[in-house]
Amino acid sequence: MIAQENGLLPIVTLEGTSPWDEVMRVAWPHLDNRGLLRIAEAVQHRVKSVAVERHYIDKDYRDTFTNFHAKKFSTPDSRCVRLHLFDGVIQYETLRTGTQVRQNYLGYIVLRPTRPNCIGRTLLEPRACGLTDCHISLCSEEVSIQGTILNVSGFPFISQDADVTVCAQSALWMLARYFSNRYRAHPEIYPFRVADLTRDYSIGRLFPTSGLYIWQMAEALRQIGYSPIIYDRSRYSIDGEFEHLMYTYVESGIPILAAFEDHVVVLFGHRSHFGNTPSALPHWTPFVFSSQFNCEFIGNDDNGFPYQVLRRGTASAAMPHKISDVRQFIAPLPEKVFLPAESFQSVVRQILQRQDVGFRRHSPAISSGQPVLRLFLTTGRSFKKRLTARGMGNATVENVYRNLPLPHFIWVCEISHLGVYPENVLGEIIWDATRNPYEPDGWIALHYPEFLAIDQGSSLNGRQDLLTFSLVSPTNYPTFENNLARV
Repeated sequence: MIAQENGLLPIVTLEGTSPWDEVMRVAWPHLDNRGLLRIAEAVQHRVKSVAVERHYIDKDYRDTFTNFHAKKFSTPDSRCVRLHLFDGVIQYETLRTGTQVRQNYLGYIVLRPTRPNCIGRTLLEPRACGLTDCHISLCSEEVSIQGTILNVSGFPFISQDADVTVCAQSALWMLARYFSNRYRAHPEIYPFRVADLTRDYSIGRLFPTSGLYIWQMAEALRQIGYSPIIYDRSRYSIDGEFEHLMYTYVESGIPILAAFEDHVVVLFGHRSHFGNTPSALPHWTPFVFSSQFNCEFIGNDDNGFPYQVLRRGTASAAMPHKISDVRQFIAPLPEKVFLPAESFQSVVRQILQRQDVGFRRHSPAISSGQPVLRLFLTTGRSFKKRLTARGMGNATVENVYRNLPLPHFIWVCEISHLGVYPENVLGEIIWDATRNPYEPDGWIALHYPEFLAIDQGSSLNGRQDLLTFSLVSPTNYPTFENNLARV
């Protein structure tokens, strides 16, 4: 059923044997058979109503239209169609008042008049695509439908238009738009600007584009304010270490660009199974890392639809690659993060195995089980914001942390063991993310259940000055959750 089929905002109620055919009828010619198949397969029966916003002026498509498509002899339409998806049946009266519509809203899909791919800027709730039981990075947007303000949280998606953007530019756009939506310090970057960032480093013509090399993508990120690091699998011959670093950055809320032999995707989440204990520890560590429980990464492949799964064992139909197929990845670190993940991991191992401060001497509680380490990057502000809710296992620890000056970015290693992980932890190591791994006083805090040591000297911009506290009646406390959302 279609309400106001000839209006500017037809509302399609999906019912009958071929409900999406009615959506295509009112969204034609922007929505073609290929685009309809991708949308219908992804959202399946979760969508009950679609509001079709005609003559929509999309800021990202207008950017590529002005700079490229308008120069064609056969010029495509300058306007788009935007689909608004709902998991309930809506009517004009409820849409205008906002009653219950806000709870039913699943997000939007912009349809461009481009071929072969018509799907443009897209932001959908993970539940729209049936994504569950995982942790992912999310950003939010406010959406206006004829004056009604709705909110959607998801990870941005766009398909390549095969002219200004191919897989590399699309992945760069998705990553950059996530950061600009979530953090005000990051400027909004449009597709043509993304493609133009490598003008001084291009090989051949810029437009139509033929793709980018991994180093060109890293240079594009550097030009818009990031400090990218390129990781190559060939440099990590030890089994599992390359995937461990991928996981560590994703767990830190830093989406990564993962490159296969001839393709690139953005990864921003993971799914872990904690029911089984890892059968064997890798040769490069005596500890169990949380990455060893990871079985899938969640990402966006511009050839598919949002929230595809990159599996460890076999490829999925939506993302025809495996985790082991990733050859390189780029971690777009913030400018003020000088310490990479592998360096923090190295100093953590040194601290935990030292004779003077190692856990085997100072923590019977941790030594009673197989230690599990979870590494992630976060901000001092976010860490402190959750002190009261977490309790930190002891009132002394919470009070000391609250009064301890912290850098903007910190590396944290949560210490747990298999008996209480992943719900709870026993302690943590906090390290200044602006230090290098060779500075002996780079750590800020060392917390075991029975013992807390802090460096108040470096926190006050002075020489190392250690304070130690004996902790009485410690308890387990919840893991830190801020970087990723649990869906």
